[in-house]
Amino acid sequence: MGFSKFYNSTIKLNIILIISFSISANSFAALPNINNAFYVLFHLTYIYLIFYHYHYYIYLVALIYGILFDILLLNNTGAHIITFLSLLIFFVILRKYLIRLTSFQIIFIYFLTLIILFFIEQLLANLIHNYTFNMSSIFNFILISFIIFIPTVFLFTKMDK
Repeated sequence: MGFSKFYNSTIKLNIILIISFSISANSFAALPNINNAFYVLFHLTYIYLIFYHYHYYIYLVALIYGILFDILLLNNTGAHIITFLSLLIFFVILRKYLIRLTSFQIIFIYFLTLIILFFIEQLLANLIHNYTFNMSSIFNFILISFIIFIPTVFLFTKMDK
């Protein structure tokens, strides 16, 4: 019996969230791109979960992961929790319009949301916690996003079938 027979796709996505959060919150000093790749994967999974598997428990998920990311990465709360909950509310408000889009438009908005999410997190961390806005880390996230975006979307669509 395979893994997919026991768990539905929402549970698999939540397992990916847990694993990617755990690896991105750990600091591999020798391999920082591993942390960044799993940080991007977490955001991709979170956006996909909101867009395709919306349920009220996602508010709790956003709250918990937002607080944990803020505490573990920034040593304060604010930037991630505000961003995650705002993104969730934004998608809930626009859900009836987003459903009407073509698959190419959805993929484009999915990727654009990911990039905007990174900018907003950096901006909020700068405004709230005086965290230095680092364009090199943004470019690193964008580069990693370009590399893992298509395989991740392919994996997620296979999991949904």
